[in-house]
Amino acid sequence: MRYLLAIPFSLLRIAFAALLVWTCVQAVPAWDARAAFDALPNYDYLVEAERLRTQEKYSEALLVIDAGLVVEADPVAQTRLEQSRAGIVAERDDFMRRLGDVGQGALTGTGDSVEALAGAVTADLFVFGDVRDLVIQSGKSLRGEDADELIVALSAAGIALTFAPEIDFGTAVLKFARRAGALTEAFARRLARLARDAVSERNITPLADVAGDVATLGRQARPAAAITILKHVDDPETLRAAAKISTKPGGSFALWVGERPALDLARHGADGEALLLRAARKGRAGVDYAASHLRLLTRAHPLLGLIKSFYKGSLPALFGDWLMQQAPAVLGLLAGWLLFECWLFARRVGLAVRGTRDESPVEEQAPPPKPGRVAPTA
Repeated sequence: MRYLLAIPFSLLRIAFAALLVWTCVQAVPAWDARAAFDALPNYDYLVEAERLRTQEKYSEALLVIDAGLVVEADPVAQTRLEQSRAGIVAERDDFMRRLGDVGQGALTGTGDSVEALAGAVTADLFVFGDVRDLVIQSGKSLRGEDADELIVALSAAGIALTFAPEIDFGTAVLKFARRAGALTEAFARRLARLARDAVSERNITPLADVAGDVATLGRQARPAAAITILKHVDDPETLRAAAKISTKPGGSFALWVGERPALDLARHGADGEALLLRAARKGRAGVDYAASHLRLLTRAHPLLGLIKSFYKGSLPALFGDWLMQQAPAVLGLLAGWLLFECWLFARRVGLAVRGTRDESPVEEQAPPPKPGRVAPTA
C-alpha cells in the first residue's frame, strides 16, 4: 500500500524534472553561439597599428594602440604597444611635414593627412573657414558646377550663428567629412535641413545636438577616426548612440573597427553596447558575428526566469552568467535526475503490483485427513 501512495509523488517529481530539462534545452543554441564567438581569434592590436603607421594614418594607429592598452593584460605585450605608440607619436609630430599639411588644410579645407584635417577644422573655428567655403562653393556655381548644399548651409550657419560657439567644432568636422565623401546622402540632407532651420528660425538646438555628438565623437576617437565612423551614420539617432558608446573605454575603437555592424549593436541599448565592447576584442570578425547573433548572445539562461520567480535581488543576475557558461553540464545533470526519477517510478510501480498480488485472499481448502487408525468395516 505504501508504494501506491509514493507513485503520485514520483510522477510529480518526474514532471518537474522534465520541465527543467525542457527549459534547459532551449539554452543550447545560445550556448553554441557563445562558444563559437569565444573561439574567434583575438584582435592583433600591434600588427594592425603598425600597418596603419606605414600608411601614415597616425590617428587610427593611436586609436588601435590605446584600445590594446586597455584590454591587454600581458606586461610584455603592453610594453610592445607602448613602444609602438612612442614611435607613432614621433612620426606624427614631425614639424616640417605637419606645417605644410596644416597650411594646405586651412587654405583649401581638404587634404589626406591628420594635419590637413587639423588645419581645416582650426580655420572653421573662426569665420575665415566659413567664408572660405562659401567662396569656394560660389566659384563652383559660377563655373556651372553644382555647389554642395550641405557645406553652404553649414557655412552660412557658422557665419550667422557666431554667437553659438558650441556648434563650431562639430560642424567643422562635418564639413571636412562631407568634402572627403564620408557622409551618406541621407544624413547630409538631414543636416542641411537642420542648418537652414537654425539660420531661418534661429532654433539652433537640433543642429547643436548633432554638432555636440560629432564633437564628442571627434574628441574620443580623434577627428580622423571619427570621420571614418561617420561614413556609416544615417541619422542623428545613430550618431547619438555612437557618441554615447565612444565615451566608454574601447568604445571608439569598437565603432571604428566594426563599422556599420558596430552601430547596429550600439543602438540596442545596454546589452548591445556591452556585447559590442566584448566583440571588438575579436576585431571585425567578432563584431560581425555579434551583430548577426545578437539575440542568442544576449539571451539569459531560461532557468534564470524560474530563479527570479522565487528569489528577488542581485543573486540571479550573478548566477545567470554562470548558468549560461555551464549550460551543457546543467542540462546533463538535470537529464540524469530525470532518468533516475523514471527508474525510481518504474521500481515503485513494480513493487506496488507485487505487493497487491501478495495481499490478495486465497480460497480455503479442506484440511487433509489426519493419519490414524482405519475405521473397521462392517
